[in-house]
Amino acid sequence: MNNSAADRRSPLIPFKDLAGNPRVWHETAHDLIYSANLLVEAVQDREGRKTNTEGRRPIVWRTLMMLYGLAAENLIKGIIVARYPSLASEGKLPQWFTKHNLAALARRAHLPVPLSQEHLLKRLQHFVECGKYPVGRREGEGRSTWVFSEPLDSSDAVRLLQYLEEELERASGGFVVASSGLRGLHRR
Repeated sequence: MNNSAADRRSPLIPFKDLAGNPRVWHETAHDLIYSANLLVEAVQDREGRKTNTEGRRPIVWRTLMMLYGLAAENLIKGIIVARYPSLASEGKLPQWFTKHNLAALARRAHLPVPLSQEHLLKRLQHFVECGKYPVGRREGEGRSTWVFSEPLDSSDAVRLLQYLEEELERASGGFVVASSGLRGLHRR
């Protein structure tokens, strides 16, 4: 291990203290939800001012769902960290923890995953993995991210995020407090 003078003076919080803190995962999820909510508000404002001849930008909804998917991933990982505080004690995260498989992570967090939620978790996983690019890594991957049903998709995602936040509050023994009304997070 390299302990240079610069490393010893660094004001950075140690990795294990960040990675092992459910509140940090929760705050990161809130940042993502906040950003998604600002995006929704900006698009709705812009759409309201458009004339009928101007085109719509459905691609923005892919970004919205990617942000909600990343927020769900952070909340699930926060639940796992709350239940297994020593997860990052060795200075690194286990390989399975670094993946975006939201349904598998939810099972690792011991969350009940009904079929309807598993479908939504898989859909959000696709947005996380493929929503940041115009295509997936191979033929056919990411096609589902071009199909969007607003407001149903985002409403389902926000309901899931609220559920995950409540589960994180329970798993952390109240160390993390769930918010009421994630849709209005950016207005507080």
